[in-house]
Amino acid sequence: MRIIAATNRDLEKLIKEGKYREDLYYRLNVILILVPPPREGKEDIPPLVDFFIKKYAARERKKIEGITQEAMAALIRYSFPGNIRELENIIEKASVFADGDYLTLADLPVYIKEVAEQEVVSEDLPLTEKVRRLETKEIKRALIEADGVKSRAAKLLGITERMLSYKIKIYNIIK
Repeated sequence: MRIIAATNRDLEKLIKEGKYREDLYYRLNVILILVPPPREGKEDIPPLVDFFIKKYAARERKKIEGITQEAMAALIRYSFPGNIRELENIIEKASVFADGDYLTLADLPVYIKEVAEQEVVSEDLPLTEKVRRLETKEIKRALIEADGVKSRAAKLLGITERMLSYKIKIYNIIK
């Protein structure tokens, strides 16, 4: 019998803190495969996207041949707080709703498109606009990490849930 296990935690650190059993770690740690998250291994994103497109195009019985350069560039610029699972979910959803032979920027979630637009921030913008864009970006990231749960997102941001709700409303952020 073989056990394949994955984690996003530093198990060696947890062992030192007494939060993970050392004997279990050594029983499981026979072959270690480190898979960096997409934000650290940007060069891994294109082959992963191609793999996921083939997988979900076949499942949906669609003829999706690939992804446009613009859409790929937006995915490469995105930070992927949800790691590879988030990338896979994005491609799965895009594949389900895609109409053409290629996934386009329009097929990607709004927050990916907004990050792509915000990456090119003009230095000539007033401070209030820069702050609005930064807050919007961080609120969306926190909501994604918190699976849309406002109380958890607020905690991640270090603000109250009431303040988060207010900012979602004034910035017109759609979860």
